[in-house]
Formats: sequence, C-alpha cells, structure tokens
Amino acid sequence: MKELEGGVRGTHTAIEDVSKRKIRSTGDVIAGLGSRDWRILIDLYLCRLMPQTVAVDMFFLDSPEQHYTEYNSVDMNMRAKLNDKNQQRALIKARRNFQILRNGGLIESTNMIPDETDKPVHRRGRIKGETWYYLTARGLRVVEIRIGVLEESKLSKLELDMERAKKEHFWELGKVYLDLRYNWMVKFPEINQFRDWDWHPAFSVYSDNETMSVRPDAVLRIGEQVFYVELDRSTEPVQRSPFHTDQVSIEKKLERYRDVLKLSSNTIQRNGIIAFILPEAVYKTRIENIKMAASLVFPNNEQLVLVGKNIKDIIMSVP
Repeated sequence: MKELEGGVRGTHTAIEDVSKRKIRSTGDVIAGLGSRDWRILIDLYLCRLMPQTVAVDMFFLDSPEQHYTEYNSVDMNMRAKLNDKNQQRALIKARRNFQILRNGGLIESTNMIPDETDKPVHRRGRIKGETWYYLTARGLRVVEIRIGVLEESKLSKLELDMERAKKEHFWELGKVYLDLRYNWMVKFPEINQFRDWDWHPAFSVYSDNETMSVRPDAVLRIGEQVFYVELDRSTEPVQRSPFHTDQVSIEKKLERYRDVLKLSSNTIQRNGIIAFILPEAVYKTRIENIKMAASLVFPNNEQLVLVGKNIKDIIMSVP
C-alpha cells in the first residue's frame, strides 16, 4: 500500500511539475523574446495574420550559402537539392519557433476552411488548407504595449473570431504593409528618406464633435502626411442609383470622408490623402471610375484622392 501511495504521490508530483512548466507569466514570456520574435509579433499585429509559407520565407529562410559551403561549387542539380534542403530546414526552424511562441500564449494558428466545415459531410471537400498564424488576446496586448498603440486603435478591443475571419481580405491589406516596409522603404532612395512613419491597421477618424466618423482599412503616416488607405477588391460598386440612398458604394464612402474631414480642425487629419489601392484591378476602367467619383465628391480637388495598384503608385503620385 505504501508503495502504491508513493507511486500515486509521485505521479501527482510529476503532473504538477508539468503543469507548472506550461504556465508561464507574461514577464517570463517577454523576457525570452529575441529580436526576431519581436519582429514576427509586430508584423503579425500590423498584418492581423500571415500564412505559414510567407512567414517561413520572410523570417527563417537564409541564403543556402550560409549553411552549405559547397553551394557555389556544385552543379545546378545539386544546387536544386540544396535549395530544397534549405527550405525544409527553414520550415522546421519556423515550426519550432512558432511552437515556443504558442506555448507562451502569444500566437495561435488555424488551417481550417470554415466554408467547407459548414457543408454537410457528404458535400465537403478538403477542410484543411494553408496554416495561418495570428496573435492571441495576450499577444495583442503585449505588442500594443511594446509599440505604444493608442487606446482607441487597439486591436485587442475588437472581438474577432480569426478562425472564421475573412483571411484573404486581411492578408491583402497585410501584403500592402509588408510591401511598404520591406520593399519600397528599403530599395528606393526617394522613399527611403522618410524614416518616420507609422502603419495603423485599425484607426477611426472622427470629426471634432465626434458625431461622425469614418474607418479606413488602415492609416499610413509618413512624416506629416497621412494616408487613409482603402483596399479595393472590385467587389463594391463605384456608384449606386440615386434612389437607393442606403446602399454602400465607393462614391458614398468618399462622401463620408468629405463630411467627416470638413468638420475637423486638425490640419494633418483634414489634409490627409484618401488612397485607394486596387491590387486585383485587371483593367484601367475601375481605376478611372474611382477617379471620376472622386472628382464629383471633391470638385475643387479640396481633398486629394489617389488611386493605384500598389502602395508605390500612391506614394510616388504625391505632388
């Protein structure tokens, strides 16, 4: 009996030790974060979510020469094998790192396809797909403290089910941010001069008396210039019939901006540029139609509206 009690007591002790190892305080988690961990967390915050394939290539994929000294001296077939080996090495390293962040309660992942799980079993196709990473409520709060997010702009205040969120829409906006940070802000000297800039994925713009507001997809600030970023996926009509005043359209969104900004005494806010980005625009027709709608809402060009296929088109068009 004593042996049994000792065995049971030992088992309980082991279980308690395991549970203690799993429960880590926020301070312990933050203390263990390196520079790459912070880069991952901050980019996840500003993008809202990120697919695993992009995260691996962006944060963990080094050039093969760093790991295989023979890379430059072998033939093309061997290089292809080393590239595949390097890609697999990066994937393993990424999964290990993300597991550490997950154990710390900072990130979560999903690979479910909600639209398929809603179907009857016999009608379902593939219910699992790309793995997406996103911050937990704890992770959101940690990043907000780190980068000093204003109270009214905190993503942690939004109750959003990321399992069922429209990942593609968030990711299209995330790609705009990543393109800005890791491409145009680095490679082009005419943009690289703007070191002081911010990207806010959730920021409502209010009139002075706060009776009216408009919520861009994101707000970009470069120096003293503010851009109200609107991501257009060509799913919303540019104009509606004048007899249906309650229906949304690009023109009505522009009218909302006009009504809010003209009641603002904040010069930087009032002089902000409304930037429509159309990453999926195939023809110039939609781009020209949005410009036409802008000229109707702002006939004297009192509020500058820029339209482009990417963030570079917008910034390079600023007069």
